[in-house]
Amino acid sequence: MISFLIVLQATYAQNQLSGNIVDKTTSKPLSGVTLRLMNKKDSSTITLSSNINGLFSQAELKKGDYTISTNYLGFKPESRAITMESKPVYLFFRLEPSEIAIEEVEIMASPAIVLKGDTMEFDAKNFSTREYADADELVAQIPGVMIDEEGNVEAHGEKVTRVIVDGKEFFSSDPRIALKNLPAEIIAKIQLIDEKSEQARFSGFDDGKRNKVINIVTKADKRHGYFGKASGGKGDGDKFGINSSINAFAGDKKYAINLMANNINETNFAEQGRGGGRRGNNNTERGLSDTYAGAINFTNTYLDKKMEVSADYNFKSLSTVTNTLSNIEYLNEKQANQFRTQEQLSDNLSKEHKFNGRIKWNIDSTNRIDFSPNISYTQGVRANSSNSETNRGRTELINHSIRSNDNDSKNFNIGGALTYMHRFKKKGRSLSLNVTGNKSSNDALGLNLATTSYYKNSGLNRIDTNNNQSLTEGYGSGLNSRLSFTESISEYSRLQANYSFRNTANYSNRETFEFLAETGQLGKLKDRLSNEFRNDYNYHSGGLSYSFNKKDVLRIQAGLNYQHGIRINNRTVPIDLKTKADFSSLLPEFTTVYKFSKDRNLEFNYNTQTNTPNINQLQDFINDGNELRITNGNPNLDQEYAHTLRLQYKDVNKLTGRTLTTNMSFEYINDKIINSVLMTDKDTTLIFKDSEVILGAGGQYSAPINVNGAYNFRINNSYGLPIKPLKINIHSNTRLFFDNDLAETNGNLVRSRSYGFGQSIGINSNFSKLYVVGLSYNINGRYTHNPISRVPRYEVFTHRINNNITVELFKKLVLSSQFMYLLNGGIMGSPGIETTLWNASVGYKLLKRKNGELALKGFDLLNNAQNVNRRVNENNISDVTSNTLNRYFLLSFTYNLRQFGGKVMGGRDIKQRGPRHE
Repeated sequence: MISFLIVLQATYAQNQLSGNIVDKTTSKPLSGVTLRLMNKKDSSTITLSSNINGLFSQAELKKGDYTISTNYLGFKPESRAITMESKPVYLFFRLEPSEIAIEEVEIMASPAIVLKGDTMEFDAKNFSTREYADADELVAQIPGVMIDEEGNVEAHGEKVTRVIVDGKEFFSSDPRIALKNLPAEIIAKIQLIDEKSEQARFSGFDDGKRNKVINIVTKADKRHGYFGKASGGKGDGDKFGINSSINAFAGDKKYAINLMANNINETNFAEQGRGGGRRGNNNTERGLSDTYAGAINFTNTYLDKKMEVSADYNFKSLSTVTNTLSNIEYLNEKQANQFRTQEQLSDNLSKEHKFNGRIKWNIDSTNRIDFSPNISYTQGVRANSSNSETNRGRTELINHSIRSNDNDSKNFNIGGALTYMHRFKKKGRSLSLNVTGNKSSNDALGLNLATTSYYKNSGLNRIDTNNNQSLTEGYGSGLNSRLSFTESISEYSRLQANYSFRNTANYSNRETFEFLAETGQLGKLKDRLSNEFRNDYNYHSGGLSYSFNKKDVLRIQAGLNYQHGIRINNRTVPIDLKTKADFSSLLPEFTTVYKFSKDRNLEFNYNTQTNTPNINQLQDFINDGNELRITNGNPNLDQEYAHTLRLQYKDVNKLTGRTLTTNMSFEYINDKIINSVLMTDKDTTLIFKDSEVILGAGGQYSAPINVNGAYNFRINNSYGLPIKPLKINIHSNTRLFFDNDLAETNGNLVRSRSYGFGQSIGINSNFSKLYVVGLSYNINGRYTHNPISRVPRYEVFTHRINNNITVELFKKLVLSSQFMYLLNGGIMGSPGIETTLWNASVGYKLLKRKNGELALKGFDLLNNAQNVNRRVNENNISDVTSNTLNRYFLLSFTYNLRQFGGKVMGGRDIKQRGPRHE
């Protein structure tokens, strides 16, 4: 693939056009002039822009005749005819000022926000960040955007799956890297996109698939150059942190390299500088981590910009030690007044390699190919030990278990997606084919040693011991294809016919042997803990859709698909058993979009889909490796059938910058897959066809089943408003939800209803880069009604206050503070849990361009950090705490690289270094 790209680059790097643009009256360079270059032969166009020095350039032009024209507010346009042959061409424009009416200036002024169909665009100059800030600090201020402590991004209540730069891929495998890699000062616009699939965008027919995507539009004069930063710090004890990133942009060609190493709980690139996710510390699986990671990205265009190629590679080695303490109170009447405590220590080492690529090739105006390969390999070594006991009334012992597990696993996955699209000469007629596939394999070796003591009337009743070793081998493959044909039947109406085929095949073989500790050898095979199982699915689907589309006013689409599936389960160990099931479904869909104006629209979607059970849910395999948590599968499970309704309203005001986005969704699921749980307060014998198993007192047995009647309702409302006289931005997010869940406990099907709200409001300053202030408040409330609980109704509230301040004094001294207060409310009379975190730093700028900074940083200055998580479900309430990183200090040095510009004809270097301030 690399050789192929080198040949392409050598073939098409034929000619270069460059030039300079100045004001005719003052001879000063003009920045931001738009130039339109049109090939006279095929009318294809390329748009250029002059940089801050009035320079522009375009390489890899084909030979031929072109027309180039300028467009710049306040100056008369100018056009020229040029011919590109075998040598570079240099142009010099002296633009003449023109008379402009005041009204024209107001119309042409860049609006703070623009709504373009599925895209909401924000002007970055309306938000302020500190000098040398990363892009995530700017994106976090966009109304409706939320970034959690691990750098995961949500927009309008939906997870952001990709971040692209200037419409092209950039670290597609992990959008968090892109936001940490780009400096905030190079951003011109931020676009929030409800992206349809490639097939849907090409054909014009909505297939119901959506991805939330952020497109970062860079400033024209920042698209050529080098930028990045390197930081190293040493703290008290053995604490350290090293981060570096380097980027090279040359128009469409982009390189990026990232490296990180630390033992301060910064487990991914998005957490750099945060001191290990110090926003709330409610992730009890974080523990204490050592991380070593690297990431590389490459993007470029070839074939006269018709082909876009991107690739990225990520590596991460993560070592985590976690010590958790769990206190669980059971709510079910069968286990009423039972309490369980568990202390668990885990030591986990994981290594991960990931490669992703994409080739988008616009062969010509009628044919397009999109290919996305991916490869991943993960390896994990995990050692766990736990000590738990269950009591009745906190005093009467029911059981006591001591357990250790060692597990070594490997997983390899390779896959990809290929889409071919063809547009016929007849308007509205098109053909597209999409094929996705993957193949995976996994291997695991596990050692399990457990001793469980059972008590009756406060006396020891019996002791069970498990000492075994298990070998697991598995593989899977999948193929999914969709063929679509569209035909125009009138000026506004079109039809689409589609056919889909899907196949999945999964295999799992688990062998469990008795482990003889005295000899270190394996004993006989334990049939009951062993299983060999294969699962195959074949699906065929076809249907028709109708679309009515009156541009900028109304779009309506309705369709119906018929789906037929065949599932074959084949179990050979411990007994031979083969089952077959057929599924047939009608899948209707409906979409309508009404545009009240260019700045206001309403969209309604109704979709249906099926969800097949996975291989773990289907295996009829009694796993009593943990005799207090016995699990089983169900080979007779049906597939889920879901109805989803979605309503979205968008409203923006270009003049004031006010934004309003409201999302409402309702989902109803037939044959939802849930776990049926049997909970005991005494020894219970479970009888199966080929065996009997004793479930000890205080234990649980679970197996999946299908139920009807589960549904949920969601509302997410985002509002943003800049208050220009005060130079601040206000953003608000309101969330409402209602869940009607189903649970089966001890044979009783129970509806567990919960509802609640979330409200956040924040203020960010926009008056200067020297003084940056942010303040936010968040409250979440959840009410739960469970009729089988001894307390049928209870509520949980959490409050969070965040404040960050950065002040630059005397042009060199930088003071920074981040403060967070968290109150995790009590349940059923228990006290709430309060956490107050304060991080602060003092920095001093060094070097001639002040792009170096020596800083002393203090994390958790109040020494109050704690990892606490309070969980509530239909069966229990649990409080989980774990070890965390407490107060420490770090002395660090950071160097920021900024060098923008390029080289024009004659060998003159054009350089712009560092951020510019007004």
